[in-house]
Amino acid sequence: MSSSNNDIRPLVVVWCLTYNQVNYIKDALNGFLMQKTNFNFEVVVHDDASNDGTSDIIKEYAKKNPKVIIPYIEQNNRWMKGGLPYIIELMNTKHRRAKYIAFCEGDDYWTNPYKLQMQVDFLESNPKYSMCFHSAYKKYECQTTSWINCENIQDKDYDATDLFVNWTVPTASILCRKDAMDFYAKIKDANRIQNYDIFIILCCAMVGNIRGMHEQMSVYRIQGQGLSYNYKALSRTVMNNPEHFMCLKRNFPIVNKYCVNDTISKTFFERALIQESLNAKIIDYLQSLRFNYRRFFKMAFKVIFKKVVDV
Repeated sequence: MSSSNNDIRPLVVVWCLTYNQVNYIKDALNGFLMQKTNFNFEVVVHDDASNDGTSDIIKEYAKKNPKVIIPYIEQNNRWMKGGLPYIIELMNTKHRRAKYIAFCEGDDYWTNPYKLQMQVDFLESNPKYSMCFHSAYKKYECQTTSWINCENIQDKDYDATDLFVNWTVPTASILCRKDAMDFYAKIKDANRIQNYDIFIILCCAMVGNIRGMHEQMSVYRIQGQGLSYNYKALSRTVMNNPEHFMCLKRNFPIVNKYCVNDTISKTFFERALIQESLNAKIIDYLQSLRFNYRRFFKMAFKVIFKKVVDV
């Protein structure tokens, strides 16, 4: 295992975001520490004021491995207050000093000790590529389903529209060049971002090619209290999704316009369904109709049909 210190600039910085993942964070930390590389790397673990003991585990690992694990413990929870853009901006401002950046949220983990080495070797040998990612095993911790198709990534190039429409990229599999995060730092209306991973991926597509790798080298954990599966968080996401995707459309013209408009139409319709006031519902339905009338009528038909069946 290689690590960094204050005197040696790391070739890779790993971003690990976590919150209340006391049962899983050790898997993530051990996955970092088992990496075998011929270069220096460091892992910045941002804990968003966990209250279940996650922070204590991070501090313990950092104390034993100070050259690798760098803790950043928030005193007040940022994400629950809609502070995800703040967190990513913080990480991007303070921890963008390496040539490459890797990602792994606290409930996911790496399974191959040569994961970082293999990905760095690829990007070092292929300067036209800005990012590579790989297959991941899906591990269910609760009764739910996950739509991400990440277990059989192909050994091929992926373009921006393909990655946007056919979501296949597990966050813990991403390794990208610093140039992509430089682009991310200049995104217009970044405060509208709800899920940072698709924006990072599209930033990579804006500055270079993206390569998939078939080998499974991480675990994508699906569990009820994760960042993506918290019910209250999902409700808030539905309310903010239209602006999220309009921000995406503005910043990434390389994504097929029809596909983006279709998604924006869908998110306006979904928001209309949970709006409390009639006026807000009407405005969102009209927006959905404006961005893609086919999507609007398709979703309207489903809602009407469901009500008829329920009756």
